[in-house]
Amino acid sequence: MAKTFLFTLMALFLITGLQAQEIMLLKTSGKVVIGDTTQITTPGNYNLYVQHGILTERVKVSLKNTADWSDQAFQQTPALTEVKASIEEKSHLPAMPSATQLVNSGYEVTQMDAKLLAQIEWLWQYTIKLHEENEALKVRLKALEEKK
Repeated sequence: MAKTFLFTLMALFLITGLQAQEIMLLKTSGKVVIGDTTQITTPGNYNLYVQHGILTERVKVSLKNTADWSDQAFQQTPALTEVKASIEEKSHLPAMPSATQLVNSGYEVTQMDAKLLAQIEWLWQYTIKLHEENEALKVRLKALEEKK
């Protein structure tokens, strides 16, 4: 399916006379470059490079194993003092990459999704704890009011 799409695109470019400048290149290695093919390449093990981004309605990411996800986040919840210290010292949450790291290395979608999910799970854990404390305070307050 992907090959058919690529060949259709290549044919369309040739038919419309855009062959003067290559805007799509299918390499014998199986790598595909879309954009100004004189300025961009597909680095590393990546097979597709799109120069100005991709617009799509859906993306599905496949996980190869459960280690790629964050099912153990509740067991690794940092103390609020650690969260505060991380924000003050590093200007970001614990277990999250810095802006510099993201600029230099980018990120894998599955890894970032797992990190974000862990952050959400920690927030829920803190919310539940606050709710429990709030309920206990309500009981104490009611008992104090009844003593008056």
